[in-house]
Amino acid sequence: MILIFNQLNAQLNNDLYNLENRIKFANFLYQEKDYIRAIDEFKFILNQTESDTLRFRFANSFLKLNRYEEASENFKTLFLGSLSNEAKLFFFKSNFLKNDFNFFKKLTENKNYIPEKYENEISRLNSISYFLDNEKLPPQETLLKPFDDSLQTKLYFFYQMKKNPPTKNPLQAAAFSALIPGAGKIYTGEISDGIISFIATSLSLYLSINNFQHNHQTRGWIFAGLTSFFYGGNVYGSYVSAKKYNENSKLKIQNEIKNFFRESNYFLPQIEF
Repeated sequence: MILIFNQLNAQLNNDLYNLENRIKFANFLYQEKDYIRAIDEFKFILNQTESDTLRFRFANSFLKLNRYEEASENFKTLFLGSLSNEAKLFFFKSNFLKNDFNFFKKLTENKNYIPEKYENEISRLNSISYFLDNEKLPPQETLLKPFDDSLQTKLYFFYQMKKNPPTKNPLQAAAFSALIPGAGKIYTGEISDGIISFIATSLSLYLSINNFQHNHQTRGWIFAGLTSFFYGGNVYGSYVSAKKYNENSKLKIQNEIKNFFRESNYFLPQIEF
């Protein structure tokens, strides 16, 4: 009975771990988005047999896990296979998602890597990279050329906002607060801070004058010092507020652009094998 049991158990294990079942299991893990375990299974299988489809899924599992360098290297192994066009597209996608846009732009200069079938998609990625980094923008016509007409208006808006973001002049903000305490803060959109600055400076000035008028010299000088402190802090604070406004303005525009392209999957086709 022991011998029979061992033979049955060995047969069951052989059936369970044969290559065909390992492939089915790997594909199941991939479809269930269990990419970490799928990678281990695909790695074992690809050491036993060769399949462009399985190798594509192996590479794409790294991409799904944001392991872009490993994804890029594995897609390169498919450049001469039956899925060459798709592998090259995903190779560019992997390198684009690294956010090293200078490297990505240099990569697109190598025309040998760009598949004719997806040339426009890669051109779009190249244009998007200019929207997402801080490099000087190319001419509008060049940048928007790879995109459909239906997107031109939206992208033109992004182009103009990125090129000429709404800003506040820090020196002008400081000058406003030098004339009227708090005015510079109101100019930069910090209305409540501007009102508080005006009240604090005005009240301190009033108390200083009042104490001097009533011959309370010590208190008069104390409030005079406070007035100078509030006034100087308000002028400097307005200057800083304008700088902060400009930084936040750029960041807000950049986040809006980034979210737009991310939600659109960077206008890349959905490809699965």
